[in-house]
Amino acid sequence: MSDARTVWKQRVASWRASGDSAAKFSAGRGYAASTLKWWASKLRSEAPIPVVRVAQFVRSPVERAGSPGSIIVEGLDSRVRITIEPGADRDALALVLDSLGSRVDR
Repeated sequence: MSDARTVWKQRVASWRASGDSAAKFSAGRGYAASTLKWWASKLRSEAPIPVVRVAQFVRSPVERAGSPGSIIVEGLDSRVRITIEPGADRDALALVLDSLGSRVDR
């Protein structure tokens, strides 16, 4: 991978992780938002298509997100955020982690 491609891959990853708009992220960094978006598009089109597994976890009674003991799994691009509230059921947590399987970096 060329040095420029490596630099832009890191910049795009940092931008995506920040949650900021391209304009806000690139401000004061020495490159234009349009260049950042162009590289993001180029890198995305060159990337292999990921395999995405979707699972649905249902508990009875259904608990609302943010209630004591809830387990929240959010897919954010290629990253996953798991929030485990105090009092979460160990069996439910084990089911979530087992279902993620090889997708979890160890």
